Amino acid sequence: MKMMRNKLTLYDTLKASYKPNEEAFKLKRYGYDLDKSLSNDNQQVWYNPKKNKLLYTIAGTHNLKDVGTDIYLGLGKLKDTNRYKEADRTLKTAQEKYKPKHTDINGHSLGGSIGQMLHNRGDTKTLDAGYTIGQKTHGDHFRHARDVVSFLSPNDKHNHQIRKNEGINPFYTHNVDRIKNDNITI
Repeated sequence: MKMMRNKLTLYDTLKASYKPNEEAFKLKRYGYDLDKSLSNDNQQVWYNPKKNKLLYTIAGTHNLKDVGTDIYLGLGKLKDTNRYKEADRTLKTAQEKYKPKHTDINGHSLGGSIGQMLHNRGDTKTLDAGYTIGQKTHGDHFRHARDVVSFLSPNDKHNHQIRKNEGINPFYTHNVDRIKNDNITI
């Protein structure tokens, strides 16, 4: 028998950022509906009308175009990319549409980097976001101690190291699935 959690987790929201149509039923259990008119493969708008809460999820690198965005991120120019501008514009539109009393912003990898830059518009929780030298973290940033993408993340109060005996396989340490049982709630 599978145990059902009573709180929405970062894992659930990040899985939904990569497969919103397949994972929508999970977020629906917590009262969130996917706004398909504002959502796409890069970011998704979820709204809970009962609690007047907005959940904004941002997927990480998932296509060839994103590799170019990753290069801009490495150069400290993420805000100059179409991917960032689209995410910023979509979040503004969603907040104007719903006028939520609370907004959660969650992202993984490149999506976490974008989420970190949108931190002043909601509570941010990210996983394995990429950073440039001197960039600050905001909200809560979780990273595996051996993750190669987020290795430049600052060692400050917003950065939470996840230390597990998982070896150094970069394809596993950077995977959302590794936090499935960590119960990091939103």
